[in-house]
Amino acid sequence: MPVDLRGLQCFLAVATAGSISRAAEVLHIAQPALSIQIRHLEEALGVALFTRSHKGVVPTAAGQRLVIHARDILRRLDIACEHVRDVMNDPEGRVAIGLPQSMAKILTVPLVRETIRRWPKVRLQVIELSTGYIPSHLLTGHIDIGLTFQNKTDSGLLCSHLVDEDLVLVAPAGQFASGGRSAMPLARTVRFRDLSKYPMILPAGEHGLRALLDGYLRAHEVDLRILAEVNTIPELIALASAGIGYTVLSYASVSSEVLQGLLSAARIGQPAVSRPVYLCRSATMPLSIAASAVQELLVETVHALIADGSWPAVLHARQPTAI
Repeated sequence: MPVDLRGLQCFLAVATAGSISRAAEVLHIAQPALSIQIRHLEEALGVALFTRSHKGVVPTAAGQRLVIHARDILRRLDIACEHVRDVMNDPEGRVAIGLPQSMAKILTVPLVRETIRRWPKVRLQVIELSTGYIPSHLLTGHIDIGLTFQNKTDSGLLCSHLVDEDLVLVAPAGQFASGGRSAMPLARTVRFRDLSKYPMILPAGEHGLRALLDGYLRAHEVDLRILAEVNTIPELIALASAGIGYTVLSYASVSSEVLQGLLSAARIGQPAVSRPVYLCRSATMPLSIAASAVQELLVETVHALIADGSWPAVLHARQPTAI
């Protein structure tokens, strides 16, 4: 055959990365060797697959058509191999999930517990990462699945909008009534404009959560009284617990502390403040059967936490599929 699977894998990596050098890093091969693979593929097909410039490479019209077919071919081959091995009902192997700290706090226990119960041969790794590092770890194959707060589809990832999670006003214990899990842990609602009444400790301006909050503040012409800026969630929680100031975090970040009575929290309303959560994976590396199973369990777990009130969030209208 003039075209082989390795050639298609190399082509798709270059098309996704937009650069031969970046694709070579992802594939862990030398750049000259990758260039030869692309040249051989173009010669075999008799067409130019990329337009080259000093900024990188862009698929030609023929290249764009091949991207669609290459993804389909490689994905179908992966599924076929898994079916032949007969591991659909008994998946095995390593599956690594990258989670931001707040997501790890609320998802790790139910996810690990259920993975062990369902698939004892799956070696699940839950890796807590800053959201800024999750895309690069996905592209290099260090993790299979990741949750982020930004849509990175244009950077070589496949991302599905999973949920919009509520942000809450976090206060010292007893400030806002809370009856624990048997009642509503977020029984109080504070109007957005009334946030100006509370002395705040927030992340600095470059932090993603602060940038999101600043957008709401500008849109609704609200000014806050900010006592200090601290970029780490554990320290923000400790400062609120010590009664030094209030902060705004996702409920997932503080749910355990609220239920233990170490903190209290209130919903924010008029408007509610929320941030999107995206489920992401590499666009060039198909998921194994084990990783696909864990991904489905992750979505199932998120649904369950929202349904029982453990996680104040709204499922996005377009639910993730097996990507």
